[in-house]
This record gives sequence, structure tokens and C-alpha cells, in this order.
Amino acid sequence: MTQKPAFPVFLDLSEKKVVVIGGGDLAQKRVSSLLDFAGAIQVISPSVTKELEELAEKGRIGWLRQEYERDRILDADLVLACTDDPSVNNDAYVACKCLGILVNNCSDAKKCDFHFPEVLHRDRLVVGIFDGEQDRTENGALSEKIKGALEAGGH
Repeated sequence: MTQKPAFPVFLDLSEKKVVVIGGGDLAQKRVSSLLDFAGAIQVISPSVTKELEELAEKGRIGWLRQEYERDRILDADLVLACTDDPSVNNDAYVACKCLGILVNNCSDAKKCDFHFPEVLHRDRLVVGIFDGEQDRTENGALSEKIKGALEAGGH
């Protein structure tokens, strides 16, 4: 049986708490994409990239300098499990499923309530690109074409 494509949904996160587990490059990319949208972003990781550290110092995100623990996601509305440890990401997935929290597990696309698209944001216009296979090269090329069209169209 062929898997059906994902349905695009735009969520109002302006009053929601997003918890990002992990502090590496993928977590940084996800946080950067969410900054204009989420009410609060909390990163849980003993260490983070320089960019995430700077965002925390500026008060744009929260940073818990510790290993992931389940009790740290209890008040989350959305969780992104972005560590390089599949067992940690899976534990977060299981906990979120039990708690009714939407979760994205970067280690296993089948253990995601939603998939994270390539995001383009210009003024009030938001475009999400997702191909189901997460071909970053193809998504990036399409993203550049759309950016060009937006700039040419005055957005």
C-alpha cells in the first residue's frame, strides 16, 4: 500500500510552548524557523550551538542546560525531538503520545504527528514545502525558486 501524502496544516503557535530536545544543527534550524511563530521556545540540551546560545542570552528562547527528562515536556504544546540519540527521541515520542502532545521525532518519520517543512516567511505570507521524502536538495532548489517568485511579485 502506498502511503498517502501529508496534508498541509498551519498552526497558530503564538500562545503555545514549543519544546526542542537537542541543541545541535538540526535543533538550531528548527528553532530559527519557529522564532517568528511560537509564543515560547524551550530548548533542552546540556550544550547548544553558538546561535542557540546567543538566542538564549537575548531572551528569545529558553535553554535548560541538562539532559532530556520526561517531566520537562509536561507543559509543552508541541515537541521536536532533535537529538542524535534515537532512544532519547523515541522516549520523547512515547511520552508525548501518552500526554496528547504533538511530536516530531527526527529519528523516525513514522513516529511523527507532523513533519517539519522548509518554511518561507515574507510579511503575512507563509509557504511550507514538504516532499514526503525530505530531499533537502530538491526542497532547497524549490525554495529558492519560490523566494525568487515572491521577490519578483513584490512580497
